[in-house]
Amino acid sequence: MAQSDTSSPRPVAFITGASSGIGAAAVTVFAAAGYDVVLAARRQERLEQVAAEARAASPAARVVPVVCDITSDLSVQNALRAVEEQFGRLDVLINNAGFGVYGSVEHTPLESFRANMETNFFGALRCTQAALPLLRRAVETPLCHGRDARGTNPSFRCGACIVMVSSIVGRRAFPLTSAYCASKFALEGLSEALRVELHDEGIAVSVVNPGVVQTEFFNAAQGTRPAHYVPPRSGMSPQAVAKVLLRAARRPCRNRYLTLAGKGGLALQWLAPRLFDYLLIRAQRRARNK
Repeated sequence: MAQSDTSSPRPVAFITGASSGIGAAAVTVFAAAGYDVVLAARRQERLEQVAAEARAASPAARVVPVVCDITSDLSVQNALRAVEEQFGRLDVLINNAGFGVYGSVEHTPLESFRANMETNFFGALRCTQAALPLLRRAVETPLCHGRDARGTNPSFRCGACIVMVSSIVGRRAFPLTSAYCASKFALEGLSEALRVELHDEGIAVSVVNPGVVQTEFFNAAQGTRPAHYVPPRSGMSPQAVAKVLLRAARRPCRNRYLTLAGKGGLALQWLAPRLFDYLLIRAQRRARNK
């Protein structure tokens, strides 16, 4: 593992689900922005590859891959222990790991609901609880005067931040994705409570709500994706989402909604939820009649 000069402390980011997609893109984006990065996922070979690419792009960054299964208490504890041993602090936690499940409420097995909730919700909760002691250390010794890779200032906020990667469907559920929607709704509720609980400690909680993103998420999802849904090729790039994660860490806010369609849909949900129901029902009928 390549080590860099640590005479000038850099903030530390811990990113879950970092072996591909949004998480892998976030590793490169945060390293380039002046962070040391611990990347966590289950696939060691992919983690090593992502870490090598980030080091090549940002030689000054310490990039540490850690094999971690966020559904395991012990695995998460070991991963955060590695962060403590390597850096002694944590400035940003990115709860990104997750997977999708397609299917109706009636026909989606209960085990699929449990598995989706275990990763998408309990995994984020498990990482958050384990990371809080290290996040508090970052508040006690803030890096307010750090500079990013381009030498610009200010680059890092005082305090620490937790960034939850949710979804547009964490605010408005869609049919045939009930398990995934429920897990993201739960993540939103956790974030609402946590944001207030941690406010006076200087630990911010941001939620990022992407729409469709061009990743292997869809290939890895359980069940069959409805054909009338927005095709993955029309989605955002993972790099674009990763840049929003960086902004959410530096300038925390309640929610960042990433697409015009998503923003419009949520506005409609707030103003006329019954109309939104009707539009979804019509789309579902058209799909059935094809």
